[in-house]
Amino acid sequence: RILDDLGLLPAADWMAEDLAKNCGIDAQVKVIGGERSLPAELELLLFRIVQEALNNIRRHSEASRAWITIEFGDGKVILAVRDDGKGFKLPKRIGDLASAGKLGLAGMQERARLIEGKLTIKSAPTKGTTVTVEVPV
Repeated sequence: RILDDLGLLPAADWMAEDLAKNCGIDAQVKVIGGERSLPAELELLLFRIVQEALNNIRRHSEASRAWITIEFGDGKVILAVRDDGKGFKLPKRIGDLASAGKLGLAGMQERARLIEGKLTIKSAPTKGTTVTVEVPV
């Protein structure tokens, strides 16, 4: 509902505040570039990617801090969700996420594909995790 009423950035702020309030994980939102309105379908899929990334942080990361960055660039939007948690070993190919039991990450990959975006996941044990999606606009 907050996404429909206010848009992606206020929804991201709300999710960050919720993570801090309910999980004690200090979460911050940073916007780079001039904010602009995005198509509703794109906003919804980006919102769902942030939501899933924060759920993974909440459930698995043991993080104390998280960052959501939304960058409005020329012809693209880059969304990144990063944490300082325990990280994990990635499968060799991003296409192997589902078979490796990383269903939330596989779902993010599918959402990125639906909006012609590119999903990148960086993680390693003790190094935290960063999920980035770059989408043409």
